[in-house]
Amino acid sequence: SAFAMLLVASSASAVVLWDQSNLNADGSINLGSNSCSQISGNTRVHTTHDVHFDTDVHITSITVYETFGNVQAATQAYLWIAPKTGTLPTAISTDVYNPANLKPMTATTVTNGSAQAVAVKVSGLNVTLPAGDYWISLTPRHNLGLFPYSVHLVTSGAVVGVPTCAIEACTANTNRVYPLAPSLYDYALLVEGDLPVPTLSQSWGKLKMIYR
Repeated sequence: SAFAMLLVASSASAVVLWDQSNLNADGSINLGSNSCSQISGNTRVHTTHDVHFDTDVHITSITVYETFGNVQAATQAYLWIAPKTGTLPTAISTDVYNPANLKPMTATTVTNGSAQAVAVKVSGLNVTLPAGDYWISLTPRHNLGLFPYSVHLVTSGAVVGVPTCAIEACTANTNRVYPLAPSLYDYALLVEGDLPVPTLSQSWGKLKMIYR
């Protein structure tokens, strides 16, 4: 379907657009390794969240939260955003694990109560979306390393919308799973940006992806 992309007026103000940064101790891997060697144990697994925006938004940064491991050395992350049209994404794994989706990232230690985690953040984004429901996947690019591995932490709150799913991208496929099933969770995610003041509406025709 056609999507209207809005230009952002200069009077927009910075806000938290989606906040599920309440961390829990459980989690599963979320990484894009350089290879999928069975010898090294490397793999490519992308967690994907659903989010909802009541109004048009302009995204400037996205953050996920992980445990310590190899993620601290990562400098890039795969960012994939697409419209949500069902209970699971239907995009093929090669749409998610794609060099065109790589963005510079930072890995910063944050404190959550008495525990610490790594905030994996991509900043300087310029993604404007109409109000609605979307999938967001942010996956740091690094190798698995030695145990204990970096894992993407779940939230301590209830599932909002549908649980976070994941896809293994060492082969081209559309097989989404819930990594910690039968337990179902939302994983920790923070989206920040602006609530834009529209100055011009323009149709961009049929888009397979909102953003890469």
